[in-house]
Amino acid sequence: MKIKLFPLNIVAYPNKYIPLHIFEERYKKLITESIRDHSEFGIIYQDKKGLADIGCTVLVKNILNQYGDGRMDILCVGEKIFKLNKNLLIDGLTIGDINYLPDLYPIPASLFEPLKEKYLKIIITMGKAEDLKNHISKTTTFELLEMIQLPTVIEQELITLPSEESRAKVLNKIFKSILDQVSSFKSIKKFTS
Repeated sequence: MKIKLFPLNIVAYPNKYIPLHIFEERYKKLITESIRDHSEFGIIYQDKKGLADIGCTVLVKNILNQYGDGRMDILCVGEKIFKLNKNLLIDGLTIGDINYLPDLYPIPASLFEPLKEKYLKIIITMGKAEDLKNHISKTTTFELLEMIQLPTVIEQELITLPSEESRAKVLNKIFKSILDQVSSFKSIKKFTS
């Protein structure tokens, strides 16, 4: 399948909200078509080494601002993870030949619930638990990243993992590390107060 790509120094993944400021003519056209046709385009991580092998399609969720010169601020949401087989440049746009990776299916509660419990502890500690019902209803690993900003290298690693189980294992270590750091900070604060 062919899809228009937007190479960026960020990682998109399912359910992730991504604000973008669109100012280049080629991307103004891409976004205008995407909005008009309610069609997906791909965001793929790009660094000095080039394009990543794995990216994610996104849909434009909202137009936040439109400017007289055609620039716009938009909010996109991640949809489906894909593997980039090859790409070519047409009229300044990167076109990717992609295959979608399998859909995400909930993992057994015995694996997911302890991970979600760590996530809930983190967001409560951060003071971000306003919509607790929404956080409790999460069913996939990517949903557990809603309130947590990870380095792009780690986010890219997460989307390249082959299964929800493998992502859950990595996130379990990350969440445990975050909670350990918070616990250490609280201990230090007791001694300095």
